[in-house]
Amino acid sequence: MKRLVPILAVAALCAGMLDAAALNGRVSFVTKRGQRPVAAETLVWLEPVSADAKLPRRAPMTFQMVTRGKMLLPHVLAIPVGSRVMFPNDDPISHNLFSLSSNNSFDLGLYRRGAGKTHTFESPGIVNVYCNVHPNMSAVIHVMATPYFSFADAAGNYAIGEVPAGRYRLFAWNEQGGQTESPIEVTSRGAVNGDLALMLDSRNFRLTQHMNKLGKPYQPPSVKDY
Repeated sequence: MKRLVPILAVAALCAGMLDAAALNGRVSFVTKRGQRPVAAETLVWLEPVSADAKLPRRAPMTFQMVTRGKMLLPHVLAIPVGSRVMFPNDDPISHNLFSLSSNNSFDLGLYRRGAGKTHTFESPGIVNVYCNVHPNMSAVIHVMATPYFSFADAAGNYAIGEVPAGRYRLFAWNEQGGQTESPIEVTSRGAVNGDLALMLDSRNFRLTQHMNKLGKPYQPPSVKDY
């Protein structure tokens, strides 16, 4: 009987491994002349087809988005719901980061170089982050309800591991390429049915000027702002 318990445990583990699959695919782009979308800033994720499906949750964590050289780094960030993001300022000038994105709006106010300020993101969705002082500064935070997400590498390759059996929609998003999706299925034997090669079309991308935190056009900058 004592030998039977470890054997049953190993059998259960193997069964669980058979149910799950690792998704390995590639994202590519259709571009027009002069466009260079950043493949490593492409987020790939899974959502179950059934609205009743219960997903495990990634535990909230603390992330960091730094202002440096009048840029926000990283430019694209993906975090689990409930996570906190720190916004330290490495510049010798002040910044005022804000977002007007639905359910995740915030305004950190004006702050100087140093540890900066933090914000907790409680709702899933895309958060567009800007600086109220410098209109050229922008970043995107994806607040994820699904635990199955990852970024592509510089060559466009991506991997999402330990995906349980079920029917899903596979999404890819890139700031220039927009968003696309593909239906896939993970079988009870851990096989993956569906197209894991995703194509993003960036030809319609247009860079537009956003408004300030009051919803108005930016005023011409003063010398002290720069």
